[in-house]
Amino acid sequence: MSLEQKKHYFMQKKTAKRADWHDICCRLLKILHIMLYNDKYDKTEERMLDVINSVHELSEDRFIASLYIRNVSPLDVDIRLAETRRCLSIVNGEMLRLAKYELTYNNDFAVDDNQRFTTAERLFNRLRSTMASIRKKIRQGCPIVHKQPRDPMFKPSTFERSVLTKGCCGRDLYGIASFDDNVQALFYEQQALFANVILSLTICYRVIKEEKEIMANPERSMERFHDQCQRLLKDMEDIFDVTKDIEESEIQKKIEEMGLREYCKNYFHKPSVKELKRYVFNMAKRKEECDELSQMSTIAFRDEAKRQDAILLLVHFDELCPDRRKMINALSIRLWCNWCDGGKVDNPKEIYYKMLLKGYRGEKLEFPQWHAITQSKSRLNGRDIMDVQREFNVKAEEIIKKYRPNPAGKAV
Repeated sequence: MSLEQKKHYFMQKKTAKRADWHDICCRLLKILHIMLYNDKYDKTEERMLDVINSVHELSEDRFIASLYIRNVSPLDVDIRLAETRRCLSIVNGEMLRLAKYELTYNNDFAVDDNQRFTTAERLFNRLRSTMASIRKKIRQGCPIVHKQPRDPMFKPSTFERSVLTKGCCGRDLYGIASFDDNVQALFYEQQALFANVILSLTICYRVIKEEKEIMANPERSMERFHDQCQRLLKDMEDIFDVTKDIEESEIQKKIEEMGLREYCKNYFHKPSVKELKRYVFNMAKRKEECDELSQMSTIAFRDEAKRQDAILLLVHFDELCPDRRKMINALSIRLWCNWCDGGKVDNPKEIYYKMLLKGYRGEKLEFPQWHAITQSKSRLNGRDIMDVQREFNVKAEEIIKKYRPNPAGKAV
């Protein structure tokens, strides 16, 4: 090979390498310019309406313009058609699950994750694949920018610049009927995809609107509060027997402070299901204890006034028998049983002790056994049981007089 041939060979090779690099750089620039667009969205009610309005703009002219601005080849049309059909099946599944979710969401007073997500965020999270599909389709309709913007930080929204939604586009003279079957199939599939996206977001907006209407109507909110309490009560019936104690719920405290109507008005979709379960459990256990105590006291007392006084003393038993120890004094319980039995000091009856176990609301953690109560007379240290009993009876009458309600409904 001569020197001239060698020079010619190396020049051709260098030129081919430059052409390859030029092609690679052009492709990278196209990708970078595509990335200049911003397709992120806030998970808010306003963005939901904006996406609905943007997707609603799809037409034949806009679809044809989206093919022209990207120089779409027949192979690209086939690829887009396969992608659109796959996305359509995914969007249909999410739309059906969302429609099922709509039927139950606003029927519940308490919902989970209410501190982490708003209702709009929770609904958008159920449409992840739908929003990813629509963002990709809208991005395909954005024109490629061939020059750098003046402000490098400026990234226009794909929803505003895409010719499929709100971007500028011309009017096609012949329409979609002048294209081959694959292009027409792609248009109709994409039209169905956009329609399902609009329907899914409309369901979301309808859920949010209904939630606001319920918040503005305390009666509807209270109705859902009671309905969910009844459902939870039915679900938890099997655990009442094995659960001994549970702490007071925040719902119970707030209802006692502000009333049920105000609470339901201000706390719709605020508490979690776990908190409402705790409230329902406490209410059921309290009702069960009150019913059992009422039945037991009816059997123990023939006089209704005496029965009411006994229940009043149970509520204020710590004031009647002050003691710093964790366990209630056995002698105090014996004096209580004697008072219930009309002041008889011999042979205290166990039914009054069981009433104390059911109706006690004080801070003592332990109760003595019934055997210790019957033998507590030996702790009098030489004092007469009758004198001790009279002192107890006087103190009991003072507490009853102090806390007994008058005819107006207030304590004396």
